[in-house]
Amino acid sequence: MALQSRFQSSLSRPLTVRQCPVHPQLRHVVAVRSSSQQTQAAATSSSQPDANDIPPGCSRYSISIKKPLGLVLEQNKSSGIITVAEISPEGGAARTGLVAVGDQLIATSGVTYSTEEEYGEVKVKKGQKVVRVNAIGQSFKTVSAAIGSHPGHMEVTLEFQRCGQ
Repeated sequence: MALQSRFQSSLSRPLTVRQCPVHPQLRHVVAVRSSSQQTQAAATSSSQPDANDIPPGCSRYSISIKKPLGLVLEQNKSSGIITVAEISPEGGAARTGLVAVGDQLIATSGVTYSTEEEYGEVKVKKGQKVVRVNAIGQSFKTVSAAIGSHPGHMEVTLEFQRCGQ
């Protein structure tokens, strides 16, 4: 919850993740998982959705790309699910060959800082740490802030889920 508060307080207005064109450097796919790897314990767990539960008929994958990402995310107001609405054909998301319109964002990486020091009039953040932010059940503002927290030289890791294919 502290992470959510930290990201929400860093924003003064809602952001839309619409980033085109993408940085030319793109890293490899991190992981691909399918629902066949779901354990019996996860299948019988509580009804609250969890980023680690893979529904039957769904598969998951992760990509790591630099900003701008080359995709548009949107949140369904009734379900709260964040999905891919558009993909820039020249963008990093498209270059992976994995991301499709309709894919659900499960998690993203975010950057936090543990300390801050002042040097005259300049504040310097220290103690940089990359954390995994579960997108399920989070506000769009929080997820956008997590994505936006990455300095330009760092890759953003996005975990997606695709069902019914």
